[in-house]
Amino acid sequence: MKHKQDQGLKPQTLQQTKYGAIDGKIYEQYGTLGWLGVPYAAPPVGALRWKAPCEPDAWTGTRTAKEFAACSLQLSGETIAGSEDSLYLNIWRPNTTSSKLPVMVFLHGGGNMTGSGKDFQGEQLARNTNSIIISVNYRLGALGFFQNAALKTGNPLDDSGNYGLLDAFRALQWVQDNIEGFGGDTGNVTLAGQSAGARNVLAALISPLSKGLFQKAAAFSGGLTTAAPEEGEQKSEHALVKLLVQEGTMTSIEHARTWIGMQSQAQLASYLRELPADKLVTVYGSTAIRMQPFPQLFRDGTVIPKEGFDAINSGNYAQVPVLLGSLETEFSSFAFGDPYFVPSFHDETLFTDETKAKQYAAALNYGSEVYAGFNTERVAERLTSEAGQPPVYAYRFAWGTQAGVISERLQTLLGAPHGADMDFYTGHADGVVALFPEGYFSEQNKPGREALSGAMAAYLKQFLYTGNPGRGGSSELAEWTPWSKDAEAPIMRLDASIPTAEIGMSTQYNGGKDVVMAKMKKELPDETYKLLTEKVFAGRFFWE
Repeated sequence: MKHKQDQGLKPQTLQQTKYGAIDGKIYEQYGTLGWLGVPYAAPPVGALRWKAPCEPDAWTGTRTAKEFAACSLQLSGETIAGSEDSLYLNIWRPNTTSSKLPVMVFLHGGGNMTGSGKDFQGEQLARNTNSIIISVNYRLGALGFFQNAALKTGNPLDDSGNYGLLDAFRALQWVQDNIEGFGGDTGNVTLAGQSAGARNVLAALISPLSKGLFQKAAAFSGGLTTAAPEEGEQKSEHALVKLLVQEGTMTSIEHARTWIGMQSQAQLASYLRELPADKLVTVYGSTAIRMQPFPQLFRDGTVIPKEGFDAINSGNYAQVPVLLGSLETEFSSFAFGDPYFVPSFHDETLFTDETKAKQYAAALNYGSEVYAGFNTERVAERLTSEAGQPPVYAYRFAWGTQAGVISERLQTLLGAPHGADMDFYTGHADGVVALFPEGYFSEQNKPGREALSGAMAAYLKQFLYTGNPGRGGSSELAEWTPWSKDAEAPIMRLDASIPTAEIGMSTQYNGGKDVVMAKMKKELPDETYKLLTEKVFAGRFFWE
């Protein structure tokens, strides 16, 4: 049965949704309740593959909601992980009698090819922000963003190719239909996301389909990216050709292309729908923030306008308060994993060969300047150029860049890499910490780290409640002022030394690609300039 909040009854783990009852769990340590693996759409399998999501079927009895559902089908290293049946969300709220709580719906990162709602666990954040936190699984890769003429039916949603984004909208609709029973305020929903999830959030701003489903947006390390449907067509045809040859069905690429050209639309659609999902995932591969191998967020004209982010210029978008995040060395984890640098990391020459060390440092510095600028400055400038836009707030997370806070080697390699801020929100050590348990989070850096984490939750809480992070509800915190082209200090810098948080508005301003290229040309040896522009940065979406 529903909570009777007004009678002061404590919320229980048993909760009624539109589709049936669910029983969640109590996080005693944090004073929160959680419901995991809750279906928000019908499984997109069989005839529903590459279709807009539908409502889930109702169930009888009580469904257990104590474990995370399988992630969306994806490559994990060389193996396949997850399931095509993956449209589930996770909910956390404080174990109190409070109602009308703000709701934050979070879309995970992973290039729209990997990741899951499990990557952003909200049991601590729900308590620290006194809000409802929801994380969402959505379709990824070839199953989430797929354009092929053979699948066209004349239904604009099904034909859009933007299935992963439509899943996010379906999750937002589920919130409208159900969250009041959990003590949430349907009129105060923030759509948030990190990396590809943040790019999906920004795409949601310009989608006419998301109108009224959220009142605020938070995009952590996202950026304004869309693709032409034609790019998706080319990708799916290339994948199909590759698959036909790999399977031995066709003897050559030419033979495969000829065969495809001879099939009717119905034959080709049938072939595609009968393909085992894991083969599609494998043939699509992985991208490492390069857009060319995997076009996504298609300007189909229904889900995303044909003019893409130019819709902002006409004021035809969701004009809501926006919080933007980026990191000081945003590009480091991609430089670290770049094919050019990987061998010298393994053989240690990255630390012993002066030329390689300088090239890596240059990749980190210039790549991060463009990438972090792409994620905050460029988005803030675009949004605030429109007269009707409510305040936009931006931050640069810099923890790990000061000498002595983390190990010297990790400071050289990573500093404050893409995604490092997420652990400071969730209180989980899932990201960089899990990859580098030695030398990153330590007892020594705990005081400053925890002070910074507490401040970030306080600012986020104020944003979720009011659309303005302000002073995070504390006179002791620096005031976070909105982005403005005239502001002397436009961006909030979030950092900490070993003992204390170091937070305040900063004059730092990252220029765009052309500005940074001019600096590189002037400051770098020709060989390094060529290496970075032609190999390391080439094909990455923030560089094109």
